[in-house]
Parts: sequence; structure tokens; C-alpha cells
Amino acid sequence: MAAITTTALVKEYPGGVRGVDGVDVTIAHGEFFALLGPSGCGKTTLLRSIAGLEAITEGTLHIGERDVTNAEPGERGVAMVFQDYALFPHMDVADNIAYPLKIRKVRRETRRAKAVSVADGLALDGLSERRPAQLSGGQQQRVALARAVATEPEVLLLDEPLSNLDARLRLEARTFLKELQRDLGVTTVFVTHDQAEALALADRIAVMRSGRLQQIGTPQEIFQRPVNTFVASFIGSTPMNLVETEVRDGALPMGEGTVPLPDGVRPAEGRAVVWGARPEYLRWSREPVPVGVPGEVGVTENLGAATLVTVMSGETRLQLVVAEEDAPEPGDRGWVEASPRRSLVFDAGTTERI
Repeated sequence: MAAITTTALVKEYPGGVRGVDGVDVTIAHGEFFALLGPSGCGKTTLLRSIAGLEAITEGTLHIGERDVTNAEPGERGVAMVFQDYALFPHMDVADNIAYPLKIRKVRRETRRAKAVSVADGLALDGLSERRPAQLSGGQQQRVALARAVATEPEVLLLDEPLSNLDARLRLEARTFLKELQRDLGVTTVFVTHDQAEALALADRIAVMRSGRLQQIGTPQEIFQRPVNTFVASFIGSTPMNLVETEVRDGALPMGEGTVPLPDGVRPAEGRAVVWGARPEYLRWSREPVPVGVPGEVGVTENLGAATLVTVMSGETRLQLVVAEEDAPEPGDRGWVEASPRRSLVFDAGTTERI
């Protein structure tokens, strides 16, 4: 069983800079686990620490029952796909795929046959004798994956393998990756700064910031119940509305109107809070509503089947997603209505969800 467990894991660089700062995480056998966060948050450093490419400064790392904290990369049973694929330009596809087997001194005939078999399984049939320069970006990505899969690893590590692909190919590659991981059943750790990729692919997501874990949960948990304003603002194809306010008469003043407190949350009167609601969960009304925020439409952005509408209410800016047939025009006035079931409040000081 190739579960991965880190305990108080630290990677410290000269000068006291901590790329990873006390990370405790357990990744289950066969799980597709995403490390998500902005550039410089430590996600790739953590991945490279699991791979053995970075020496761990403090803490322990286990893969299955084995303590691999100080083990060499080749002793860990892991395979890694790099962001730039790291293919050898002078080798053909089959030799690129078979290279790790060559290092293990597998016979040439055996490793070549294995490479061709894996290539065929990843829709690379007929390309075994081509060189990387003769392949498309998507084909190069599949070669890099095939090279990793050919070693039959216990753990598959993916360092932003889709970032060099164009938008259409990324969507296709996302589906391919999920199907491949499901078919292989291999424990997979996937690094990305693209939250849409993480939400689409992962069984669970770890959101990182400044080398520390902020939240671990399923995509639904991360999206609907972020633990703090950082996670709330980072997750979502359209950022969550976050507005500073205070509790007044059991509700929250907002621009020129009011929004209700979330269900089951009753902060003390006068407490400073940050109210949060995703644009997808707000409703636009052309008619007055009992509890809502009146405002004027400033900007509309076409999302295809929906429209992202920006509404100004006094000094407060709110964004909401409206079905295309109901979309208002810039300059229209109306009301923004928030659901108590779909709203959150965070402490203004600690930024933690109340």
C-alpha cells in the first residue's frame, strides 16, 4: 500500500528560508491528491521532497510502511513528470519511455517491448520512432507520462504537467489524466496553481501558502467551506465576494442595503467580520427584495452560457453570475440577493471562518 505520510516536514534553505514549514499530511493509497497554491507557496518543494530531489531538513516521510526520509530517489518507488516534460531530444519516443528501465539494466529487447506497449496504451501507437521535436505538445506530455508509467511506480508525482498546453488541449489532457490515474490505481500527487484543474481532477486538495497548509479537503469542501479568506479568495473560477462589515441588528450592512447572516452563525452585535459569498450563489432581481443590496450594473462579462455582472452599491462592489437570458445591461439598476445557506462570515482580525 503506497500511502504517503509526512510528519512535521520542513525544507529549509540557507538563510533560514523555509520552503516547506511543518507540513503534516496523509495521502491515501490510490488517491489523486492535489497541492494547490500561488507561485512560491512551497507546493513544488513539497513534491520534490517526496521525490527525494530535495533533502528534508526536519520531520519524516513515509511511503507505505517504509521510512524514506533519507532514502535516495531511486529507492522510493516514485516516478515524476516535470513541467517541461524533460524529454531527451536525441532519443525517439520508445527510447525516451524506456530510459528508466535502461538505468535499471533491463534487457534492451524487454524494455523496448515494454515502451511500445505503454506507448500504445497512451494513444502513442505509430509514434515510437519519432523524436520529441516531431511531436505536438499533447503527444510530448503523453510520452512523459508513459515514461513514468513504464516503471510501474508506487507513487506518481506530477509537477504542473499541463501548464505548457493550450486551453483546448489542457481540457482534453485533464480528462485523460483522470482516466489514466483511475485505471492505474496509483497514488498520485499533482502540483498546480490552477484551481480549476485541482477542482476537476483531485479526490482531495491541499491549499498551501508560504510553505504551510491552509486547508485539506475534498473539492466540494474547499469550494463551499473555505477555512479562511485566503482559501476563499483563491478557490473559484470567479473570486468569492469578500466585504468587510459588522454585525448590526442581527444582519450585515452591505453598500446601500443589507444581507442576512449565514444559517447557524450568530456573531455578537458590533463584531467586525468579513462577509463572503460566491458569485454563483447570488441572485439578481429587477424588483425590490425584502433583504438585499440595491445597486447599479457597472460591467458585464460574457461567460458563454452565463454572464458575470459587476454591481456597485455605494462604495461596495459585488459580482454575481446570471443566466444569459436574464443578464442585465450596464447602467441597469436592481437588487442583489444573498442566500443565508450559501453565505459565509470570517473574523475580520484572524480571517478564519466563524
